[in-house]
Amino acid sequence: MAGMKREETDRFLFERKKIDLLTGTDRLAVLIFFISLVASLGAWASGMHFLDMGMMELPMFITMPLVAVGAYEMILSRRWIYLIVVIVLTVALFAARVDIGIIGVLALISVGIIGAVALVAVIQRAMFYRVVASVEYLNVNEHLTLWDRVVAFAFDISGDLDTRNLEINENVKRASLPWTEIWSSMKISFLIGVFIWIYLSMNPSWMQLESFSSVPVYLFAVMMYIPLIVLPFSIFMSLNVRIETRHRPFRIYDGIKATLMRMAIPVFAAFMYILVAVNKNGFQDVLGFIALSVVFNLFICVLACFVYYRQFESRVIDSIISRWNSFRPVPLL
Repeated sequence: MAGMKREETDRFLFERKKIDLLTGTDRLAVLIFFISLVASLGAWASGMHFLDMGMMELPMFITMPLVAVGAYEMILSRRWIYLIVVIVLTVALFAARVDIGIIGVLALISVGIIGAVALVAVIQRAMFYRVVASVEYLNVNEHLTLWDRVVAFAFDISGDLDTRNLEINENVKRASLPWTEIWSSMKISFLIGVFIWIYLSMNPSWMQLESFSSVPVYLFAVMMYIPLIVLPFSIFMSLNVRIETRHRPFRIYDGIKATLMRMAIPVFAAFMYILVAVNKNGFQDVLGFIALSVVFNLFICVLACFVYYRQFESRVIDSIISRWNSFRPVPLL
């Protein structure tokens, strides 16, 4: 009898994890990304062989898939005003005699960030019900799958927490931009982005920069991938996904935020890389590089958060809430 009940519960959980929110356009966006990524890496490999390219040129190539997805999303959604603004600003910067490299990178980021945020929305639709289905029965199941263990670690869920009383806010209505949530997303994206960027750009085994005073500006475009690390989890904050307890609710987003901060590159390691860079290039050059990194990271975080909360969040929320009744009610264990 117990075995039959266990089998029935497993089947039910499996069906709940199969709730699919992805649309045909979502799948096409993912396909465009991976095809573009393969093509970009192939072009970079050819450049290394025939044109003496190196690791410094890699960031320019791996940002092109985001630009491709961004162009696809802009055409699909007919974001002509946004495109016109990008073109006008590009022309204005060119007329103001701004460095052509900076103009090019800003134009790429303006389009690529649309692609990055579109992929964030795809990730949110793909993972939401898989995550909450695992969380809800995390401390009830005797045998956890690898996915369950990853969820428990990522969302910092302790073993003594009864996770069955899982709730969301089903009445999310935005009269205006949620500035509190935007600020929270921007803050964590910025902090994690800075540490990751310092680690990558100053790691001698990675970039091997000869001089921080002559770094190609397109190097910073790779920061567009940072929102893909942080923003997907913002949906748990938007819907206030929480585990109700006798004392106070455990908010799922707080758990993933704590994990992201712990998993960010340690401050000590980043500090050591900075010291090595200063010893090799001088304090002024390294400080200028860090300042430019902060500016680009801030620009990307602000733009990504604004685009996401302005254009994508409501659609993701609507698609999730529309299937909540299929997810609920749950059987008593």
